Amino acid sequence: MARAAGRSSRSLSARRADQADLETELRSIFGRLPDEPLPDLASLPQELFEFTSPLGTYFDAFPVHLLTTASLRALGERNPGARFDRRRFRPNLLIEPLGDERGLLEPGWCGRRLRIGEAVFTVTMPTVRCVMTTLAADDLPKDPSVLRTIVRDGNQNLGVYATVEQPGRVAVGDTVDLL
Repeated sequence: MARAAGRSSRSLSARRADQADLETELRSIFGRLPDEPLPDLASLPQELFEFTSPLGTYFDAFPVHLLTTASLRALGERNPGARFDRRRFRPNLLIEPLGDERGLLEPGWCGRRLRIGEAVFTVTMPTVRCVMTTLAADDLPKDPSVLRTIVRDGNQNLGVYATVEQPGRVAVGDTVDLL
């Protein structure tokens, strides 16, 4: 009896150590501070937990990343000292909303379809942001406050991931319609 209990204690202790190691690794990858929540990864394709990208592809999680200038402006207003430049976020398509649309628009598109030019996209999930957004690129300096703002004011997300439902030509200036 004592022996089995000892093994169980070590096993539980080993599991706790593994969980602590995993949390440390995730905090490093996603650039989260100890008092910030880790992102919910349940919506990501399961193969991403084993491979760098979905099999047969070379992109983060989904083939298309959409981002609006409204979201960049909104976060820039919340952190005027940071540069919320599109290059930090590497969207496939940067969308300029018409009219007076303001704020973080993309989360409201999840589960919906968008027509851009001749193509139709299914918006899958918000884009969870990681430490990459803080790194220096071109003339953009390293800036951890960018990620702090996204975690705090964007629920850890900026932009959305999408899949191509109907391929078609997309060009600068095309209309974007929420279907």
